[in-house]
Amino acid sequence: MERQIIEKVLAAAVQAPSGDNVQPWRLEASADWSRINLFNLPERDDSYYNYQQAAAYIAHGAVIENIAIASGHLGCEVQLKLFPDPQNPDYVACFDFESATAVDDPLYPAIFTRETNRFHFQDEQLSTEAVQKLIDSIKQVEGVKGYFVHDAKTIKALAKVLMVNDRLVFERKDIHGFLFDKIRWNQKQLEETQDGMPVGTLGLNPIEKLFFPLMRFWWFVGLANYLGLSRVIGAKCWYNCQNSAVMGQITVKNPDSVGFIQAGRSLQRVWLETARQGLAFQPIVGLPLLIYRAKANALEAFSEAHRQLIAQTEKSLFDVYGIDQSETLAVGFRIGKCQPLTEKTLRKSI
Repeated sequence: MERQIIEKVLAAAVQAPSGDNVQPWRLEASADWSRINLFNLPERDDSYYNYQQAAAYIAHGAVIENIAIASGHLGCEVQLKLFPDPQNPDYVACFDFESATAVDDPLYPAIFTRETNRFHFQDEQLSTEAVQKLIDSIKQVEGVKGYFVHDAKTIKALAKVLMVNDRLVFERKDIHGFLFDKIRWNQKQLEETQDGMPVGTLGLNPIEKLFFPLMRFWWFVGLANYLGLSRVIGAKCWYNCQNSAVMGQITVKNPDSVGFIQAGRSLQRVWLETARQGLAFQPIVGLPLLIYRAKANALEAFSEAHRQLIAQTEKSLFDVYGIDQSETLAVGFRIGKCQPLTEKTLRKSI
């Protein structure tokens, strides 16, 4: 294989999204450039959401999908093998390449323009054709289901349910601490770490920008919660979600490593189709993964009130989306129209 082609495939691979941009992967190319190995780096994501590496596997699924798209577009035939070494669970995948005829893939350019948009979307609907292309984008991924809603009444109902997601961040010290550890407050810090989220990408309005630096201190959050801070944060989540053009949920039949990888592949495909259409996209990962952890009875550190809140949220999501009870929530998202971001996340060197 030509080195230049595989280097382009690698450049596409690392553009994959990951929770708070932690990039929990290592990619290695063989000496003859005919193979790429993908490894999980558990130490990069110690968040409460990454129970049994579910969040990391979703990120790896996005890496795998980027490699699959880039390979065909650049003239490679690729053979994928998941978990090739049963003795090493962190050896996620290997890709073997052969030269082939390049086939144009309209999603390839979107790999490099895709972004997480946490700002307030415009109150505009999408055409039926645009929505159908979003739905169709994940049909080729096995082991997952996609649930899409685009009527205003249902979206407003979902917005109320999803308020829990951001509220819990400011009521749980462990979740709050991980989030603020991954915020990059200036360009120097961003360039030094090449990971995390620039503060300018968080969707803050001018007033919020004044107070947000104080929110990194748990003592301040604790005091402010007496005045209803966490519920105000939840209300902003509702405000941002309630005028989305489309909201969706991806579920898996088997909630194991392969299942979450497939969820990541489908998430990436719908995200890239969104970017191809020039639309804004925000993943909603934390809440589904908390629900997954709750179903495994692994929320022992949570209060009974929080556990009940999460259980009720799960029921509401299943009811509103009409999800089959045999499915497991993996990741949600919202789609709409919004101005592109002026600040970008960075990627670590391969």
